[in-house]
Amino acid sequence: MANSKRRCKHCREYHPAPAGIKTPGGWFCSVAHAADFAQGKVRTERARDHARMHRQRKMDVKPIGYWMKRAQAAFNAYIRERDAVEPCISCGRHHDGQYHAGHFRTTGAAPELRFEEANCHKQCAPCNNHLSGNLVAYRVSLIDKIGLAWVEWLEGPQEPKRYRKEDYQAIEAEYKNKLKLLQQHQGGQQ
Repeated sequence: MANSKRRCKHCREYHPAPAGIKTPGGWFCSVAHAADFAQGKVRTERARDHARMHRQRKMDVKPIGYWMKRAQAAFNAYIRERDAVEPCISCGRHHDGQYHAGHFRTTGAAPELRFEEANCHKQCAPCNNHLSGNLVAYRVSLIDKIGLAWVEWLEGPQEPKRYRKEDYQAIEAEYKNKLKLLQQHQGGQQ
């Protein structure tokens, strides 16, 4: 007999084939092993569900600052990619150093403009960090880029915004999607 013994899916040992039980889940040496195996699958699925719920609970209790940072990171990545071929908005240089998404009106001075694309442009690290944004040169270049009317609008009073967790999540998703589309579009042009 070619198949006189079979391997039990639960205990992993070989047993005489006629003595076992075949189920849709596999071959087992006994009904008890089939039941134990099924219970193990249930426990594994429960453990996965528990882990999923635990991860969700951890995300639910994250502070609002966590979500703001994620949204800001997605927004900044989009701005850097959008302006990738342009020089620094302030000094007009191209160099191999690090570039930031520099806000014309800072997020501290005008938090309502934090996610305003017209307020944020590619800026080199020296201008952004060491020259506090190099705002005089930034303003001149910004007028050339977007026009005086937009710059005056940015400098004017704005409606305050109060973001919730859901708002930050939506902003993060929006800018991740915009970045992806921009990268696909730029990849297709090359």
